[in-house]
Amino acid sequence: MALDLHRKYIEKKQESAPLVPIKDIVNSKYYVDPLELLGERSFNEPREIDESEVGTPIQEFFRDGVIFLTGGTGFMGKVLLEKLLRTCPHIKHIYLLIRSKKGKNVEQRMEDIFEDRLFKRLKYEVPKYYHKVSGVAGDCSLPGLGLSVSSRNTLINEVNIIFHGAATVRFDEHIRVAMNINVSGTRELLNLAKKIRNLKVMAHVSTAYANCNRSQVDEQFYDPISDYEDILKLVASTDDQALQDMTKKLIGDLPNTYAFTKSLAEDAIRREAQDLPILVFRPTVGK
Repeated sequence: MALDLHRKYIEKKQESAPLVPIKDIVNSKYYVDPLELLGERSFNEPREIDESEVGTPIQEFFRDGVIFLTGGTGFMGKVLLEKLLRTCPHIKHIYLLIRSKKGKNVEQRMEDIFEDRLFKRLKYEVPKYYHKVSGVAGDCSLPGLGLSVSSRNTLINEVNIIFHGAATVRFDEHIRVAMNINVSGTRELLNLAKKIRNLKVMAHVSTAYANCNRSQVDEQFYDPISDYEDILKLVASTDDQALQDMTKKLIGDLPNTYAFTKSLAEDAIRREAQDLPILVFRPTVGK
């Protein structure tokens, strides 16, 4: 049932894909927020909160927290980043893992993140937010996350909360790319997490479709259809075309390489993160 719904969703999404990406329209200088136009969009006044002020249990959990966030350039990552900066005033710092892309370095890409209209309210209500965020050069598809020795040591010594949201979310991604980012990247982050001195929690963003071949999915780990170590060895020793030809057989009754590799990533967590304070979050597909 879940698998059928997923396939119908993908077909409908492909049929109704806009000629211009919605984000390009919304972030255009010509775009006007409908609620602003109607006078129904209001922000709170700019504020500075005293360090002694006690917040909600969630806010207090993040007090003096140093967060390492992967996937901060994506949709969910941006939403999380904005929410943390705007509503948790006692956060100490947030490190964003960012890779260079399309000729832009880490600093330029971080500037691009905060140019999104999503951060308009944050900039108005918490104008001094920017000093709490730093970009860290890296890449989840590389060994050691592509981190420099200096950056790695900083994260090990300072971070106490990890949000792992980085992933390739293309449903038709080549299995080599999907395995390198979604599975190997998760394992590399687990290796880093094991070295962090004062880790309170690591939150891994999976997907509700990691187990969509099951009629019922509970809050537990499930045996995957393949061993992730075997698939990683296969990917490392097989050329692109041969992998492409065997992909359908490899993923079995899962709909695509995205669901397949996210399922394997969950199994990597089950097997390799037993001593870590870790949680797995399975969101549905967003529009």
